[in-house]
Amino acid sequence: MTEEMKETVGGLKSKLTFDDVVIKKIVGVVISDIDGILGLSGNLFTDFAERFRDNEDLTKGIDVEVGTKQVAVDVSVICQYDVDISMLFDKTVEKIKDAIHYMTGLDLVEFNMNVGDVMTKEQYLEKYRGKDVTDAAKAAN
Repeated sequence: MTEEMKETVGGLKSKLTFDDVVIKKIVGVVISDIDGILGLSGNLFTDFAERFRDNEDLTKGIDVEVGTKQVAVDVSVICQYDVDISMLFDKTVEKIKDAIHYMTGLDLVEFNMNVGDVMTKEQYLEKYRGKDVTDAAKAAN
């Protein structure tokens, strides 16, 4: 948990704190909206499966270290086959840095992304959700 102590005019002391799960959720939501990242430690983040996202734990596969002014983030992802992962990484870092700073005022000082696998969307859906979801996803297109 992080905290920021402020002293205002007149001597009033105030404190703003963030549990680690807040930062993890910010990161999870940002990553789930990035085209080219299919999953995060078994979570499903494809545009096919928007309706399943409500049941997912957006913090699974995300580790954070939160200080009083700074935060470090580690994530493990599955990327879509045939994307420029280096450019995807740069885009991910910028979006997460901006979201964390905007929502909390904290600065992202370290971001580590491990790519555990690459797959097509169809392969990912089949592996992690089963054939019934793959059929539903194809029907939706």
